[in-house]
Amino acid sequence: MENSKAHIEQRRQNKYRRKLITALIGGGILVLAAGLIIGISAWNNRVDPSQVLVNGQPSLRVDQELIDFGDVNFETPKTFAITLTNVGDEPLILSEKPYIEVREGC
Repeated sequence: MENSKAHIEQRRQNKYRRKLITALIGGGILVLAAGLIIGISAWNNRVDPSQVLVNGQPSLRVDQELIDFGDVNFETPKTFAITLTNVGDEPLILSEKPYIEVREGC
């Protein structure tokens, strides 16, 4: 009887160890994957040294501050594209939606 209790306890401990090892391996894989994703993101979002004009802070450069379509008929759709570039050496984080002012007759 004592032998079977010891055997049952040993099986329980082995099962616990297998679960613990599986959890540790799975956790290690998740940490490795997260590190890889963060590393790739940092690499993709790195600042191009040739673009840096401001040191120690982010700085936003807009490729065009004025877009003039000339005279446009009412309700005529117009599109444009602007390029925003961080010319600082620190990450640029926009905390609000960018603001664009539309002026009539300027």
